[in-house]
Amino acid sequence: MQRWAERPEARWALGAGIVGALATGAASTWTILSQGSAAAGLAFVFVPLAAAAAAVPAALWGTALGHVVLHLRGRAREPKAVFWAALIAALLPPAALAWDLWHR
Repeated sequence: MQRWAERPEARWALGAGIVGALATGAASTWTILSQGSAAAGLAFVFVPLAAAAAAVPAALWGTALGHVVLHLRGRAREPKAVFWAALIAALLPPAALAWDLWHR
C-alpha cells in the first residue's frame, strides 16, 4: 500500500518542511557570514539544528495548507470542522509574519 495515496497532504508537508529547512539554513548561513568576528565560524555547527527545528513547524503548516487546497478541490472528505481548523492553521502563520514585518 502506498502511503502517499492515503494522505495526499503528506506531499505538501514534505515540500513545506524542505523549503523551511533550506530557508532557515540559508538565512543562518547569511547571518554567520555577515558577522565580522573570527569566532562566528563556530556557529556553523548549529545551522543543521536550526534547519531541523524550522522544518517541523513548516511541515505542519504545509499539511494544513495542503488539506485546505485539497478540500477546495473536492479531494479531501473530512468533516467541515477539520477544514476550518486547517484553514485557521494555514492562515495564521503568514498573517503573523506579515504583521511583524509591517510593524518593524
